[in-house]
Amino acid sequence: MTKNDVSYDKEQQPCIILCTTNSQNNAIKIAQQLLDKRLAACVSLLPEITSIYQWKNTIEQDKEIMLFIKSTHKNQPELFAAIKEIHPYETPELISLDLDKIDSRYLEWLIKAVK
Repeated sequence: MTKNDVSYDKEQQPCIILCTTNSQNNAIKIAQQLLDKRLAACVSLLPEITSIYQWKNTIEQDKEIMLFIKSTHKNQPELFAAIKEIHPYETPELISLDLDKIDSRYLEWLIKAVK
């Protein structure tokens, strides 16, 4: 497959995984584990967002940290499992977004940065 003049196979399809957690410390712990295992090329943290959501028949509101995890489809199952192992939530937010437009130099770096 070729997009943006960078060749890669379907497993190397880039994606962004969204995940929230309850503290900066937990977000850094998750990011470091994913990077140590080369499951992610980069993790960007967006501090203190407000999440409003349904949980066990009530509406909850919490301050959270959003993680933007840059990875590939190949790593997604192992990445999800690694997050679930250390995440403090009973049901962590794990959403994968496909990327079809990405700068070719960034894409080349991302593919080389992950296993």
